[in-house]
Amino acid sequence: MISAAPPPQDPDEARSRILEELSKPEYDDSPGFIQWLLGSIERWMMSLLDGIDGSSTAQAGIAVLLVLVLVAVMLLVLRRTGLIRRGHTLSVQSQLDAEPVISGEQLRSAARDAIQAGRTDDGTVLALRALVRDLEERTLLDVAAGMTAHEAASRAAVSFPELRGRLQRGADAFDTAAYSHRPASAKQAEDLLRLAEYISESAPDLSDAEHPAEEDPTPAGRGPQHGNENGTQHSAQRGAVPGAGA
Repeated sequence: MISAAPPPQDPDEARSRILEELSKPEYDDSPGFIQWLLGSIERWMMSLLDGIDGSSTAQAGIAVLLVLVLVAVMLLVLRRTGLIRRGHTLSVQSQLDAEPVISGEQLRSAARDAIQAGRTDDGTVLALRALVRDLEERTLLDVAAGMTAHEAASRAAVSFPELRGRLQRGADAFDTAAYSHRPASAKQAEDLLRLAEYISESAPDLSDAEHPAEEDPTPAGRGPQHGNENGTQHSAQRGAVPGAGA
């Protein structure tokens, strides 16, 4: 049985929920350790450079080589930690209720094109939007303004309880693509698109609606009436016995 949708969320409340979600450790991009590591590398390289007086061509070449190595190491560390990344700006809207005229099938197609083009963040966002739009089209989900990915995943799991874990992982991937400094991986994008395609072709689990709670077939008040009738009959019989023996 499909539960009634909660009242629409206030945009400020939705924003606070997103910030609360991003405060989780998995989204912690605190550069404390990275800055310490880069600082240590820089100090080590500078100590080596201090020992080179630049009086010869060989020493100057070594100095340039060490600087290039330092820059390469810094770029590698920053890229690996996600502090710098390609395509940090989404080219699609991340709101789940955006562009309501676009169907779930169209969003899945757009997600597929984005993933094939290497735009994994766009593909991840579009895949979850496609999943949500499909459920909305089938009246299995009411999409409220400001709804977060995890809220949508939790409500979708009501109709597809066996997919609860995959839905939550898809919501995590969406948050990474839409809000984190780290990009969503190609695997995350493809997994979420496959999930959206699977749900679009699957029937929901409506067992709660198909098996409503059994009601007492006895009309209200009927039991006491029977008891009164039986009590009246027994009383009449008890009263008739003495009369019969008279």
